[in-house]
Amino acid sequence: MNSFNLGHGILHIPMDLPWSSPGFVNIYLLEDKNGYVMIDCGVEGKEYYQQLIGHLDNLKISIQDINLLIGTHMHSDHIGLSTRIREQGVKFALYKNSKEFINHYNDWRIRFRELIVLAEKQGAPKSFIQDLNEIDTPIYAGKVTEPDFLLDEGAIPEVDRKLYTIFTPGHDITEISIHDSSSKVIFSGDHILPKITPFIPTTSEDDDMLGQYGDSLDKVFNINHSIIAPGHGGLITSPYERIEQMKLHHKRRTEKILEILGDSKKSGWEILEELFPRNLDPLNLRLAFQETMAHILNLKNNNKIVYNLTNSVQIWEKLS
Repeated sequence: MNSFNLGHGILHIPMDLPWSSPGFVNIYLLEDKNGYVMIDCGVEGKEYYQQLIGHLDNLKISIQDINLLIGTHMHSDHIGLSTRIREQGVKFALYKNSKEFINHYNDWRIRFRELIVLAEKQGAPKSFIQDLNEIDTPIYAGKVTEPDFLLDEGAIPEVDRKLYTIFTPGHDITEISIHDSSSKVIFSGDHILPKITPFIPTTSEDDDMLGQYGDSLDKVFNINHSIIAPGHGGLITSPYERIEQMKLHHKRRTEKILEILGDSKKSGWEILEELFPRNLDPLNLRLAFQETMAHILNLKNNNKIVYNLTNSVQIWEKLS
């Protein structure tokens, strides 16, 4: 994909990713007083840093022209390259709760510890538990330390441009979107994507990430904007319509789980097998499990279903 110019002093750079789908992540440069604000940066790796420098050279921009790098959320394809960029004197910002999750980002064994406990409670097979136990932190994630700035909702004080932080958890607990009020563009990271609905994670039975995601969609819907510039894919030029589509997707998936349960009682894993009947590779099976549990836990929180323990496994049924 080629770079494109959004106007209003906004430039776009597509950065390659070490996997096929999505094959690139969108980086945005916003012209600010005496330099630029960068939104997201791609994965760690010398070759990716050189690719970024090449894109900047083509735009006649130096890395030293970037005053601030903002990460929309703590996923490797959005902040993996941040340490190399910070080494060039660029300040780095994340949402204020990111401090709690730096160790989880740097060590994926911590990140998946609670998920293993949850999977066992849902009757997951031993092979799935073993795959989770064998996950290690990939090189392309890099290592991050506490950012220079911790953002709160509202105006971003570190810039002259009128940029506003919108806390939009759901796809990630640290996820933010950035509203550029003058251009009416919202930079959505992975919160809102043009062709797919973002993965909603679950790590423990105390989560309701789907509930938070729905609230975040409503928050963006109520902001006056004309374009969404996402972390992957092309520009979303009918943003309100796209938000409604994504809400409908999750509504239909929730209804499907209630249909699967019917008058029966099933473990979370049994629901997963009916919701995603085709064979999945280990990565997509992990994503499918977390997505299934996001819907199950949201249904529980809305008093639609309840579980009973049977041999230490949670068995779900509808509430009448």
